[in-house]
Amino acid sequence: MLGDHAEQDVAFELCPIEGSQGTFKILQYSLLYADNHILAGSNPDSQWLVQAFDMLTKHYPITLGHRVQLPDKNIIVVSQDDRMKQRVYQHAENLSVAEFDEIKYHRNLWPPALDQLLSEKTANIDCLTSAVITRLKNGYLITLSVSHIVADAAGVAVLLHQWASLAKQLFPGGSNSHGNIMPKLPVDFDHSGYWKKLKSYPSNSHPYVDHVQGQDFGNLDDIQTKLASYYKTGTLEDKEALSMCVLCVSAADIANIAKQFNPASATSPLHGVQILYALLWQRYVMAALGVCSTARNYEAPTFLNLLHNTRSLVSSPDYVGNGVSTAYVSSTITEIIETPVIELAHKIKPFINSVTPGAAVHMAEAICDTESMFAVKAVYICSTAASHMTISNASRMPFYDIDFGLGKPEAVIWGSRPTEGMSSWLPNKDGGVVINFGIKDDIYNALKRDRGLNDFVSFVN
Repeated sequence: MLGDHAEQDVAFELCPIEGSQGTFKILQYSLLYADNHILAGSNPDSQWLVQAFDMLTKHYPITLGHRVQLPDKNIIVVSQDDRMKQRVYQHAENLSVAEFDEIKYHRNLWPPALDQLLSEKTANIDCLTSAVITRLKNGYLITLSVSHIVADAAGVAVLLHQWASLAKQLFPGGSNSHGNIMPKLPVDFDHSGYWKKLKSYPSNSHPYVDHVQGQDFGNLDDIQTKLASYYKTGTLEDKEALSMCVLCVSAADIANIAKQFNPASATSPLHGVQILYALLWQRYVMAALGVCSTARNYEAPTFLNLLHNTRSLVSSPDYVGNGVSTAYVSSTITEIIETPVIELAHKIKPFINSVTPGAAVHMAEAICDTESMFAVKAVYICSTAASHMTISNASRMPFYDIDFGLGKPEAVIWGSRPTEGMSSWLPNKDGGVVINFGIKDDIYNALKRDRGLNDFVSFVN
């Protein structure tokens, strides 16, 4: 059917957004659960979770595939034999849920065996989907790792909910351990159809594409080599390693941000999270400027990249695949420094959850051109003068409603490898936000000293 692949293999063609270099990234989410059934002796193992995961991946066969690069297209091939079957790993740690909850955002304090196992999952770009079920003294840490080719954050949330739905029906002694096991799951593998729908929107110019295409990043072969190394190791030879720093913003903090920055006379005050976008962008650029001032051109453009879910525009809301679009807010370093936070927030507001499919098409077409694609990645990874920031906000996704038969999770933890300037926002249990930020240590330390920021957020690692 496809070169050397067996006749029974099934192929799914990737749309350009999913086929780009950036989709090598592995998305990893861990959910922490307490389970008193373990202490009661009624739940001796985690086979019910393993069985549910096996059922889930069979229902979503694309999760069992591997990527194949052909001269004219990108595809995922799903083999019908065991050689490409993804595995679910079982692990155990002698920690209580409360003990793990104390160190959940301090990855350097995690048990080494667990850290290594989960790190291998985020580094294995050939493994499209895998799970690690870690048994604690009185609970579980359930981790799902998914290639960005297969799904974005919204797609991972769908997969987690469906896995939990199946597991809850299999839960030992549970009230749902009978009846119809396999629910009707939303299945949508028409990735090429998704792309065609996006293409139906008029394409228009994109300021970030224009900026990137006007840059001279040197030898593209060197950049490609650097990128290949980065995706394997997470670091570059000529750049210091990044840390995944965690900032917590409680629901009370968000309300305080809205109160402090919105004018008393405002007829339509902005939400605290919208203001937080502007506050973090401004303070990050200023901290980076202070650390590396010799590399900065104050009039150079800098961008806030807002990642959005476009599936509501072009497909089913339960579409599992990668439906991310980008919206770039352009400014200069001088403008960011001199503009009041509330004014910067009003500048950003029109770009929040306002996706222009034509811009998504233009961006995708640009990054699927080899030269432009490497230039785009060079801005984020290889350019020492880059001060761009990305926000992927999944804080409104119902992660705390995911019930494997154990009730609601105690915590949701982001475990993906950091990329400089990339911030991934997840919900906090109290209704606030947890921000996972890929950042250099010296810039992070500068942010910690910044009263303009730390009056409103908590630095937890």
